Amino acid sequence: MLKAARDRFWRRGYASTSIQDLTDATGLGTQSLYGAFGSKRDLFLRILDEYCARQATGLEAAITEDPSPWHGVTSAVVFEDGGRMDLPPQGCLMANSAAALSTQDDEVRARACRSYAGSVELFAGRIRQARESGEIGDDVDPESTARALVAVMQGIEFLHKAGIGEEEFQRAKTAVLEMIERSVGR
Repeated sequence: MLKAARDRFWRRGYASTSIQDLTDATGLGTQSLYGAFGSKRDLFLRILDEYCARQATGLEAAITEDPSPWHGVTSAVVFEDGGRMDLPPQGCLMANSAAALSTQDDEVRARACRSYAGSVELFAGRIRQARESGEIGDDVDPESTARALVAVMQGIEFLHKAGIGEEEFQRAKTAVLEMIERSVGR
């Protein structure tokens, strides 16, 4: 039921998804929908929370499964495993929601900020481990590098979803990896 509602919000966006769309998608009547979730907004925020938690878990797994902390981070930035690129054509639900709603909805903005902060914290932790293990130099600032890499990762995802073509996408990923390696002196 939540998946059906999530998919409707994801395809149409929050503003364009009506209560009727949600009742059609979930099979619940209007009163049952309100009884179960409170409001359309409450349902949307619950879906957004679950989506963000699932995405964070996937990102953490992608980064920490690699025995090399540095390679795990850089692989995640360019989606080397490819698995996290399997979003639907409409892209990332959090990114879409933040772009459409964060200037109007403090709760959506707060969730977007938490998602970003969580990614930065995850990256910074692995970058610290990479420094401690000697994979990268002691002069690399974990927090600043993490912020930059999260921003680059979001740009890589945007390029993929924009449909730039596989050849150009691979060129962009290669250029990013070369830039990252030059910036850490490897």
